[in-house]
Amino acid sequence: MEKKLYRSPQKMLPVLLTGFSLTYISLDNIFGGPLREFLGNYISLNEFGSNIREEVLYYLILLVGGFQLFTAVQSIFQPVLELSEYKIAMRTSEKLFTVVKNIQDLQKATLHEDYITFTFNDATYSVFIKNIEAYELESLLDELNG
Repeated sequence: MEKKLYRSPQKMLPVLLTGFSLTYISLDNIFGGPLREFLGNYISLNEFGSNIREEVLYYLILLVGGFQLFTAVQSIFQPVLELSEYKIAMRTSEKLFTVVKNIQDLQKATLHEDYITFTFNDATYSVFIKNIEAYELESLLDELNG
């Protein structure tokens, strides 16, 4: 019963494209690329770094874009849920790292709007499942509750 659930690449495409766009805009403005030259025709822009607010804004945009790129690429390689015969590994919103539990300790798995709640003997964990395909999710719940 080896099963892995990943986020859908089609559903993560907007996050990836937004990350690329934000990263491009910030790097273009930091290094004086074509977008900054185009904006300079319509707006009075000085050299980058002469205005501290502008500099902080573009570094913040770069940080947000980089985070979105990291999230989108990570979702391709790291599963959200992974089931084996004896263990269940899940990426939860409560913990920073992946939580690994014995599947025998699982009492129930319930589906909510955007989350699956796994109730174990000692704790309860929620897994965000909005970006997972519905048919994969239903087969997983049938295996767990069946």
